Amino acid sequence: MKMRIPLSAAAIGLLTFVLVSCDSDSASPVVAANPTTPKFLIAVDGSGAGTNVNVFPVNASTGVLGAAIAGSPFDLGLTDGMTMAVHPNGRFVYAADGIDGSIHAWTVNETTGIPTQIAASVINESGSFYEPCCGSGDAPTHVIIVTPNGNFLYSSNNDATVGAYKINADGSLAHISDLNLGACDTGAITANDSFVWVTDTCGNSGPWNVWTMAIGSTGALTNASSVVLAGVDAWLWSIQVNPAANFVYVGDEGGGAQLFSFSFVAATGALTQLGPQLVENNSSDVRDISHSPDGKFFYTTDDEEVVHALGVNTTTGAITELAASPYSPGGEGQIVVDLTGTFVYMGDQENTGQVVGYTRDMTTGALTLIGNATTANGAARAVAIIR
Repeated sequence: MKMRIPLSAAAIGLLTFVLVSCDSDSASPVVAANPTTPKFLIAVDGSGAGTNVNVFPVNASTGVLGAAIAGSPFDLGLTDGMTMAVHPNGRFVYAADGIDGSIHAWTVNETTGIPTQIAASVINESGSFYEPCCGSGDAPTHVIIVTPNGNFLYSSNNDATVGAYKINADGSLAHISDLNLGACDTGAITANDSFVWVTDTCGNSGPWNVWTMAIGSTGALTNASSVVLAGVDAWLWSIQVNPAANFVYVGDEGGGAQLFSFSFVAATGALTQLGPQLVENNSSDVRDISHSPDGKFFYTTDDEEVVHALGVNTTTGAITELAASPYSPGGEGQIVVDLTGTFVYMGDQENTGQVVGYTRDMTTGALTLIGNATTANGAARAVAIIR
C-alpha cells in the first residue's frame, strides 16, 4: 500500500519554486555574456582636426574590412587622436586626444556602426597625454584603459599623476580623483580589475619606473609599489597585463627594441622582473602591445612598419618571438586582437596610411595577411573593434 505524506503549505511553495526555476521557459532573468563577434572597426586618422573617425564593417568569417559605412569619416572632435579603449559591452568607446588631454566617450550603433558622442569630453589633470620621441603626429601611446569588468577608466596624465573615472550606465565618465605618484612622466597604462600599472620615464634618459596602484571599491587608486628598470634603451613606450595569467610586459624604444617581462603577486600587484629582457627581431621600438584572449601570444607594432608575434609560457611568463616574426606589412599605431582570437588589426599612419589586418592561427599564433583598408585621410593611427 502506498503512503501519502501530507505537505505543508511552505513545502508546497518551495516545491513549486524549484519546478518553475528548472523550467526552460522560466521567466528568471538570464544575464547575457559580453559580445565577442566583431562587427565594425573604428580607425582614427592621425591627420589633425576634422573628419578623422573612420568606421568599417568587419566580415566575421574572414576578417576582411568592407567599404567605409555611409557618413564615414565622422568629426567627433578629435585633433590628435592617440589610442582607444572599448568597454566590455562592445559599444562604448573611449578615445584620448594628445593635443588637450581630453577623453572622449562615444557609443556605436551595433547595426549601422554610426558613432555618436555620449557626453562632453573630460580633460585630464595635465591637459595633455604622453607622446614619446617626436610629439604630436608620431605613433600613439596607450594612455587610457578600461577595467575588464567595465566599472572604471584610468588615464596616465603626462605628469606625476594617474586619473581615475567611474563609467556610468550610459557610458559617460565621472571623475573620481587623481593619484599623485611623484612620477616624472606617466606614460603607457594597463589594468586588470584589481590593479593599474603605469610606466614612468623622464624623456629618453631615465630613470625608468613602472608603478603599481591598487583599485579601491570606489575606483580610487592607492600607490602600492614600483620597480626601477635597468638597461632601457630610451622611452618606455608600451605596457600590457596578460589577460589570463599574472604577468605584465613592457616595451621600450631604441636601436633594438626590448620587452621586459614581469610576474606580479595577485594580492598586491607587486612586480618582479623575469630574467633579462628580450630583444625583438629587426626592430626599432615596441609601440603598442595586444594579447590574444587566452594570453598565450601577444603582438607588437614597430616603427619599422612590421608586426611582431611572441609566444607566452603562461606558467612561467617566459616569452619567445616566433620564427617567422616580424611580419610585413605592419605599422607603428595601435594594435588590437579581436575577442574571438581570430583577427589582428593595426594602424599604420606613416607608411601605407592604412589599417592592416591579419588572421591568426589559434594554436601557433602565426599570422596570415588579410589585406589593408584605406582611411579617408590616409593616416590610420588608433584602432578599436566594436562587437
